[in-house]
Amino acid sequence: MGAATRQREVLEELRQQIRRLERRPARRAGVVPSGRLDVDALLPGGGFPCGSITGIVGGPASGKTRLALGALREAQEAGALVAFVDGRGELYPPAVVALGVDPARLLIVRLQENGKEAARRAVTGLWAAEALLASGAFAAVAVDVPLRSVPAARAQAMLRRLRSAAEKGGVAALWLGPPGEPGLPAALRLELRGPGRSPAVRLVRGEGEGHAA
Repeated sequence: MGAATRQREVLEELRQQIRRLERRPARRAGVVPSGRLDVDALLPGGGFPCGSITGIVGGPASGKTRLALGALREAQEAGALVAFVDGRGELYPPAVVALGVDPARLLIVRLQENGKEAARRAVTGLWAAEALLASGAFAAVAVDVPLRSVPAARAQAMLRRLRSAAEKGGVAALWLGPPGEPGLPAALRLELRGPGRSPAVRLVRGEGEGHAA
């Protein structure tokens, strides 16, 4: 089976799941709380903005996934559906449930990295994220897709497509990435430092100055 054929199959399966979950998506406005009062105090409007991408940046075990799952939980508590694109294959379902996320209202797209197929899987993950964001079926979508194997020009073009999809669907898009990752078209970026359960958080507005919590 060719790579292009498999990618089409993955995306079609995803579209079918979206249609089953919510047949009448509606564009949202406002914010999705993070689940941490100190972080919400940093964010304009008191949460992650709908219709745009917020970068959540940190090293391994910095708490990126925990913070993203907190926001997904908050969106669920407001009655919404949420999704997580797990490009690393590291999302642990019992930990997700322990953080209060309802698996029945969480769509997980898992694309485990595997040697020479890393670039192909990353691109498929980005296409899947675009489909989720543009659908409008989800209030918040977390995306954890390693980009190191994707040529920079292609990665940046696909990230711009993600930004447009988030705007179209009115979704709070949460991009989880390492420090220093270039090219993310996000107006806001949270930089996490310290232990994963309660890391220090710094807000960066585009290329401007940051604010800490």
